[in-house]
Amino acid sequence: MKIVVSRIPPEGLNEHAAYDPSTMDMDRSDIQLKEPFEVDAAIVKADEEVVVTAKIRAPLHMTCARCLEAFTSVATPTAVFSYQAHAADVIDLTDDVRQEIILAYPMIPICRPDCKGLCSVCGQNLNVASCVHRSAMRPSDSAAS
Repeated sequence: MKIVVSRIPPEGLNEHAAYDPSTMDMDRSDIQLKEPFEVDAAIVKADEEVVVTAKIRAPLHMTCARCLEAFTSVATPTAVFSYQAHAADVIDLTDDVRQEIILAYPMIPICRPDCKGLCSVCGQNLNVASCVHRSAMRPSDSAAS
């Protein structure tokens, strides 16, 4: 989203933009943006400062760190950006929005809070079915997993 400072009216401006993430180098091995993400921005100008409040909606395609299943979630960060700008300036929000989405990525993607993960012996997804290894574990072993 590019903002032409001279076109911001005194009452402010609301803008909407959709971004194609394929050109923005935002993927991790366990998190990808496969669909466009959206930004709604409220823009106000006061003297030589432009303040942008951006509400971001980014669908994330992730791999659970416990069970290795694919799942989706939506990151919805809200960010406030402040820029020193003159009337002839054009402000490009793209990189700042990109950084806000990356900061909203979960450190460790988990498909759901009660995800049981995989059996450490046979690899069975314990959310789908139990395995003989899980029931044969000693209580001290299951506390460690």
